[in-house]
Amino acid sequence: MFCSDGLDPLDITKYGHIDHCIRESVKLGLKPIDAITMASRNCFDYYKMGKDLGGIAPGKLADILIFDDLKNVKPSKVFVGGKLVASNGSIVAPLKKKTIPSWIKNTVKTKKFSSSDFEIKSKKKQVNVSTIFMQTEIITKLGSSELDVSDGKVNSSLDKDIWKVAAFDRIHGTKNHVVGFLENFGANIGAFASTWSFHENDLIVIGSNDSDMALAANTLRKTQGGLVVVSSGKTQALLPLPLAGIISTDSFDKVSSNFENVNNSIVDSGCKFSRPHLIP
Repeated sequence: MFCSDGLDPLDITKYGHIDHCIRESVKLGLKPIDAITMASRNCFDYYKMGKDLGGIAPGKLADILIFDDLKNVKPSKVFVGGKLVASNGSIVAPLKKKTIPSWIKNTVKTKKFSSSDFEIKSKKKQVNVSTIFMQTEIITKLGSSELDVSDGKVNSSLDKDIWKVAAFDRIHGTKNHVVGFLENFGANIGAFASTWSFHENDLIVIGSNDSDMALAANTLRKTQGGLVVVSSGKTQALLPLPLAGIISTDSFDKVSSNFENVNNSIVDSGCKFSRPHLIP
């Protein structure tokens, strides 16, 4: 089988989706019919659904894609439920409007944030802290660092590439949260916040100062989810995701553009990773 996990709008725009997996497999020597089988029938067989789904035969249900070229795998026609819905890159069937259920809205259930929500207090002048050391966007290890304390508050340190990171329960309406330290992020921004965070999708805020972290968190509280980059008290880039904090109501093109702006604003500031949206 093929897996689409981890694809973002920029990947889909540039490469495609499961069709890209088929093309790459054929380039590497897999027979086209075997690659197509992996992308379709095998999935239903694996999940014990192949008796009824995934095959073109009497008594079975399957959507049908017609290709002019089995290596390029670009559908010329798409049939869903026995009806032609797309032809030569255009939708030809009327789109059905769906009512958005209430349970998927207003899922960022938090109080208004202030700088104090991101403070870590200490009576010492300097403390040794444990850090989440970023090796890649998703692979971490335990790190440690000495940080200064001023006015009873432990400071993050851009010189040492030590950032504050906070996680808030935004789904159940509790006040549960934790504030710690992140290392090796490498950006030069005030804060980055996201509710699209694998796998809990809670509100995660990474920042170099408490005030920008509060602004980033409050921005997503207002939009009811998304990704936002803040610097010096101003929003640099924003992708609202108001449905369950992970889904947009905008067009694919607009989502892709906003997503690219968020990613680029972090990467262009010096971030060590090409896909910083995966870090939360």
